[in-house]
Amino acid sequence: MVDTRVAPFHAVFCAGYVPSNGGHILHLQLFLQMRIRNPPRPSPDAPIIIYLPHDLSVQGYKQTSHNTLNTLALSAHATVVEIQYRLSAKEPYPRPIHDVLAAYDWIRKHLSSNPHSHKDPPSPLTRKRLGVCGELAGGSLAAMLALTECTPTGITAAALGNPIVDWTSPIQHPISTDSLSSLNQDLKSLHTNSFAKPEHRYDPFASPLLFFRTPALELPPPPSLYGIPSSPPEPTSQTGDEIEDTSQSIPKRRSHRKYPPIGSGLRLPSTQILVGDDFVMKDQVMEFAELLQRSVKLHEEESERKTERVGIVETEGVGLWGEKEVMEVGGWMGERLRG
Repeated sequence: MVDTRVAPFHAVFCAGYVPSNGGHILHLQLFLQMRIRNPPRPSPDAPIIIYLPHDLSVQGYKQTSHNTLNTLALSAHATVVEIQYRLSAKEPYPRPIHDVLAAYDWIRKHLSSNPHSHKDPPSPLTRKRLGVCGELAGGSLAAMLALTECTPTGITAAALGNPIVDWTSPIQHPISTDSLSSLNQDLKSLHTNSFAKPEHRYDPFASPLLFFRTPALELPPPPSLYGIPSSPPEPTSQTGDEIEDTSQSIPKRRSHRKYPPIGSGLRLPSTQILVGDDFVMKDQVMEFAELLQRSVKLHEEESERKTERVGIVETEGVGLWGEKEVMEVGGWMGERLRG
């Protein structure tokens, strides 16, 4: 039987300074909830998989998180922790980023240390191996966590399903079947309502593709002040690398960025990316996979890569995870986290 625990936790982190006599720190309190699944007879060094769910409610596409956690725990023989991050029109970005990073710190402090180790601080050999997985918005947050926390004692494996890795690009609705129209509309609503300010879309923590290249669209100009219209932007020429103009953003030439930075101590994790042929954002997912592969080759010698570091799996249909896909993801993560 799979051990089930509900683990609410209270996270407090510094939000900034409040101007006052001498100044003091304003603490922002976050009340988050996590659900934890342990496999049957877990070993003391069993790895930990962080699961970040999507929040779509389209009938026929929603895999319940309860089933997902059980399947991941059994197939990976790992402890699975679901972070119930907040994302809505009332709690837009960067709220889910803050939630996930606060929860990750809690997991490292309370769950990832091997209870049989007495070393302080824990070394890579005395910490449990950590992985992360998720799809859609959860895949975006999983990519963010994997790219920014891939230290020797941090994230070493990531599985991403149809991750939304570039919120700056508009969703182009293709001609789709009736079975996909509801899903595309749900994604369109998610894309529209997840950001209160346009500039938040351009943060690489929200759009992880931007760790590897510059945005394809300029940040829209701020609203006019006192009723005076903003100056129109300079006209730009269209090239093959640019995206079609929109009413709010101006195309610009893309250029590569080097990531991770030299001397950062980060090493890109083993990553498996699953994408559906009919997924409306497939192009950005494929570009992300290619740039991730490029970065691995630039930063590491071939002799250092014992296994394929970045795998791409293209599936028929939209490619959202059902029980079969979750089982395959769990098997892959269990193998990588023990490798």
